[in-house]
This record gives sequence, C-alpha cells and structure tokens, in this order.
Amino acid sequence: MAAGNGEPSIPARTLAERLRDLREREDRRLTQAELARALGGAGSLSATVVSLWENAGRLPTKQRLDAYARFFCTSRSFARDELRLLADDELTEREQQRKADLYAELLALRDRAQSTDESLLGTGQPSSIWYFPDGEAVSIVCPEASDPPSYASLDHLNYTSLAKFADLDALLSVVEQVKAVNPKSTIRIMLPEGLASEFGRQHLIIIGGAAVQAAVPPRAYAPKVEPPVNGKFFFDPAIPLPIARPISNPETHLYDCCVGDEKREFMSLRDSSGAVTQDIGLIGRCPHPFVSGKTVTMLSGITSRGVNGAALCFAHPEVRDRNEQYLRDTFGSTDRFCILMQVPVLNEAIRPELWRAGTILYEWSDETGARWKRLSLALLGVYIRG
Repeated sequence: MAAGNGEPSIPARTLAERLRDLREREDRRLTQAELARALGGAGSLSATVVSLWENAGRLPTKQRLDAYARFFCTSRSFARDELRLLADDELTEREQQRKADLYAELLALRDRAQSTDESLLGTGQPSSIWYFPDGEAVSIVCPEASDPPSYASLDHLNYTSLAKFADLDALLSVVEQVKAVNPKSTIRIMLPEGLASEFGRQHLIIIGGAAVQAAVPPRAYAPKVEPPVNGKFFFDPAIPLPIARPISNPETHLYDCCVGDEKREFMSLRDSSGAVTQDIGLIGRCPHPFVSGKTVTMLSGITSRGVNGAALCFAHPEVRDRNEQYLRDTFGSTDRFCILMQVPVLNEAIRPELWRAGTILYEWSDETGARWKRLSLALLGVYIRG
C-alpha cells in the first residue's frame, strides 16, 4: 500500500477517501464501529480494519467492496433502528443497478491502487508474500533434524552445515524464492535458538513443527509444549491458529479447528501400506510482535510433506502467482491471516492450488473472520473427524 517513500500511493488514497465519504455522507453519518458491525454479517469485522481502509493502510477485498455497494445502494439499509445489510435478492431493480454502478466504481479504484503498488515493487511480477523492502534482512528459522546424518557433525570430514536441518525440501524452496524476490537482502538460516538473538528481530520465516513450537503461544499446542525461547513468543496469540494435537495411532498429530461453536479435526490420509497420500499444511502471517514494520510468516504441517506443500504454494512457478492472487482477492492487503490446506502427495508433496475447491479447509483473517471452506462430498468425512 505504500509508495516508494513509505507513503500510500495516490490511487490508494483516492479509494480510502471514497470509502470515508460513503460512511460520512450517505443517508446519515456512521461511526467506523457501526459500519464494521453492518458490513461484518456473520463474520467478524473490527472498526480497526475499517480505519485501515479509510487511511490507505490496507486494500479491502472484492467481497468487502461488494458489501459496501450493497449497503450504500439503498436507504433501506438505514430504515430501522439497527443497520441492516440486505441480501441481493431483497434489492429492487433500481437498487441493484445502483449497487452495480457503485461496485464497479470501487473495484476500479481498488484495481488502480493494487496495480500501482505492484509496479512500485520494481520486480516485474505480481506482489509476492516473500517481498521485503530492499536491504531488509530476513531470518529463516528451521528446526534441527531428529536423526541428522553423521556428516551434520562438525568433526565429520565431509561436514555439511545444512544437513542438520529438518524439512529441507521446504527450506530450500523458500530460500530460493526469497532470494529471487529480494536480491539485495541478507538471508540467514538458523535454528530456533536463534530467535533469542538479534537475528530474531528481523523479518522471520519459521518452517516446520519444532520451530513453530518455539514461536507460537502454548495454547496452540496440546498437551505439552516446550517453554518459549527467551520467554517470548513470536506469533500473535490473537490469531486463531488450528491446534496441533498428538494422536498415537498412527503416531502423529491432527489439527483441531473451531468456527463459532463448531469444531472439526483434520488429519493426513494414508494408504493400506501406511504411506501418506494426502497431508495437511498450514501457513500463517502476522506483524512482528517486537519490531514495527517486520513480519512473521509460519509454514507448518502434519508431516514434512505438509510443510513442503505450504512452502510450494508461494514458491512453485506454476502456482505461486495464482495463489498470491487468491490471497489478494480473499484477504486484501492484510498481514494477519492463516490457512489450513490439504496437500496431495505422490511420494512427495504436490503444489497446492488455493483457488481450487477442496484445497483450503479452514481460513481466518481479521477481515473475514474464521470460516470453513467447502469440501467436495468425496472429501467430507475423510479429512474431518468428529
């Protein structure tokens, strides 16, 4: 959302001003909190998010612009003591036309703001989840393998430093993409213990279950979690991450998710020989809790295939651009979200396509709230237990 000098671009400010005008000048002046409640519908929406939209700090999603147009196309939204967001089939023909015109106007402003912001990156590509401002260092945190090879030891004649890391497939995919998008940045690979050092105050990418446990508050893991590194957690506890819960048959874990009062459990699938055929991957992002302007990105999964699938979402050249577009269309420019996805496995992880029905199982952002994504009938009852 920022121009090269850190200020919002002119198209972004134009959209922000139009959204503010709608709130303040249509029918009656609303507070940001009132508008948030009206537009939120079944999903949570905070006044803080509305403020970000009106100050060019974040682009609203296309779905939110549709809600704006539907709300402000008719005075009947204000006709009762309580504000009401009408359904499309409740609108008259004239209101539907006004909604279409208003939505087209807002969408054009958003598209102009987004294209301007992407051009300012200077990469010649759509904006990437792995883009960081030029020169800003990135620390990639990966756990130590539980059974490292002998040449991971310093005293081995053929010592190889990367051999000590787990989730090497995901690690190498992410390193390659981060370097390609940020050629001027220093990129450092480190163990979770490094979070306690100065390197933990840079942009963080945290890969794999053991590294995630060092960064996420203990309520997200049960029944037991090792203490946080240096008494600190690096992922926002307000983000409702799926909960990783150990199970013994087979010896692995599953993810618990909640949307309202409904709870679901998601697990990997295996064939008759015990080989994994489908895994579960998790990706989350939040602002760095201790350093303004930095971010924390987390990649995890049930097995290493799930972790690698989450990495391939935004690293594999055949899917990364469309997956990035899915993020922009669904979450806007928010940097607070999480996605739980299914990862096909054919010996190794197959790149997930987030835009395809059945890939995403659960997602959350502070704009959309927590929600299930629709599964095909063939998958219902297979991934979900309980």
